[in-house]
Amino acid sequence: MLFETIIITITILVLLLSSYSDLKTREIPDWLNYGFLFAVLGIRGIFSVIVDWHIIVSGFLGFILCFLIAVLFYYSNQWGGGDSKLLMGMGAAIGINLPLSLESFNLVIFFIGLLFLGAIYGVLWMGFLAIKKRETFVKEWKEKIKQQWIVHSIVMLLFVATLIFTFFYPTIWPLMFFPPALFYLFLFVNAVEDSCFLQRKKISDVTEGDWLAEEVVVGKEIIVTKRTIEKRHLQKLQKFYREKKLTSVLIKEGVPFVPSFLLGFIVLLIVKMYHIGLYFL
Repeated sequence: MLFETIIITITILVLLLSSYSDLKTREIPDWLNYGFLFAVLGIRGIFSVIVDWHIIVSGFLGFILCFLIAVLFYYSNQWGGGDSKLLMGMGAAIGINLPLSLESFNLVIFFIGLLFLGAIYGVLWMGFLAIKKRETFVKEWKEKIKQQWIVHSIVMLLFVATLIFTFFYPTIWPLMFFPPALFYLFLFVNAVEDSCFLQRKKISDVTEGDWLAEEVVVGKEIIVTKRTIEKRHLQKLQKFYREKKLTSVLIKEGVPFVPSFLLGFIVLLIVKMYHIGLYFL
């Protein structure tokens, strides 16, 4: 019980600090991510000697699984390096318990909470940006509607057709909202990304983890492809900046995703407390 209390306390503290940093600067300091990972594994190591060796094995299994997922997401340009490192720490903190039991699937519960609540949080964040930059967003939204007029017409026809069918089969009425809701959500996300997420930054303001929205070309040479900026890319950009061949790049900011980690962990804690309640009933 003491072990879980320590791990939960450290994890919540790190997630709060990481969320604040991500919301404010769009970065998570390496010292926080690495400190979290080593602290969790260190605590597991101490308790594995005092209580049970399975504790450290559980942490390493969770770390390895999340390491593989993080590498996949990072190299497919879905996440930045900070998010990936934090996920590894979460894997070590939550672990995969041995011998296998319901507790062994805590990481699965965390991922479900992360993805589901993260999607809701992401849409709400985009809504906030759309309102904040409404003039740019509305202009882009109208442009998207014009570009997708054929799909828009098909969606409206499906809506009308389903509406007619509801007179004969009233139980299917919820289905008539599905095509337009899906279409408008897709259009909304694309409009926000193209109108609110793009920002031209001076090379001096670019940092590791920023996302390039377009290829960086000097002369006829592509010096950095569209991707997450790593240290080696940043050094190359700064070199051309010093040579006065490059002044700025187009960056895609995206949604600060770390708060979703906190929401996913809260879901896990709620599920764990529910199971504890059932145990005592």
